[in-house]
Amino acid sequence: MCRLRRGGVCLTVLLVLGVGACSGASPGTPSPAPSGVPVSSPPAPTLEAPSSALSSAPSTPPPSRAPVTSASAQRDLAPFVDAARDLDRRLHAAAALINTGVHADAVVVDRSTAAAVQGLDLGAVGSAIPGALPRELMRRVLTTYSDLVSRTLAMSPFRFADRTYTRIPPEGTTARAEGEDMVLCLGNGTVAAQRFDADLAAVVTAAGSTPPLPTVDPASLARAEVDVRLAEIVLRNRGCGACGGFVQTEVSTIVWDQAPASATTRTGALLPEASAGDVGGGLPFTAVYTPGTGWSIDILAC
Repeated sequence: MCRLRRGGVCLTVLLVLGVGACSGASPGTPSPAPSGVPVSSPPAPTLEAPSSALSSAPSTPPPSRAPVTSASAQRDLAPFVDAARDLDRRLHAAAALINTGVHADAVVVDRSTAAAVQGLDLGAVGSAIPGALPRELMRRVLTTYSDLVSRTLAMSPFRFADRTYTRIPPEGTTARAEGEDMVLCLGNGTVAAQRFDADLAAVVTAAGSTPPLPTVDPASLARAEVDVRLAEIVLRNRGCGACGGFVQTEVSTIVWDQAPASATTRTGALLPEASAGDVGGGLPFTAVYTPGTGWSIDILAC
């Protein structure tokens, strides 16, 4: 199962997912890469942008900060925007370190690279997403969050320090070497990296035309729904052996059980937007609320 607590990353997926829950890309089936992204063993890697020499700075300037006023939802979303920009900077810095260790015959991960990848904190971004977002604004926020998840999990194979992975398969076998799988994973974050600035700018613009958001009780289903959707995005980017590659551009429908509003354990199902009336085809989950901690989400995909 995939467990998420208050917007953090689910670190382990202990399940065998059905096809419906496996929308991310795995090394065996990398997501389509734009021109310039390698799908074999090149002498130089491509990561996050169509240039093989990636610096720690974003490929395009980040969107300028719009004036924040109390008359719109921009103030409510300012922590999310700041956390997203911070993680974007960290991702670019990690990308630059990773690129220095990718060679034609091997991938080398040193301590500074592993530390940079381990420091990619999705939890800070997820926790900054308010509850009770209007659906269109929520769609834009979740898309931006999934950009960051896709990129982070595309780098996740590089989190172990002082290791060297060959890119040359053993003689007499057609299986890919582990280092080659790692390079293929990197390509899964390329599309998300290219669209991130525009997606974040769309959040700022949409928030500017949205009234201030109401205060949401941490124990409410409005807060739980945010955490369920964050867990779904993480799962689709790492379930079934995936390593990034999934960007959520639509909002799934959540159907809850009929338990009393005061219940601290709830069950429900995530439904694709196109099949909102078909509960039987949904992805079941359990949500448990703990005072002072928040909602813990288990998505039961198997």
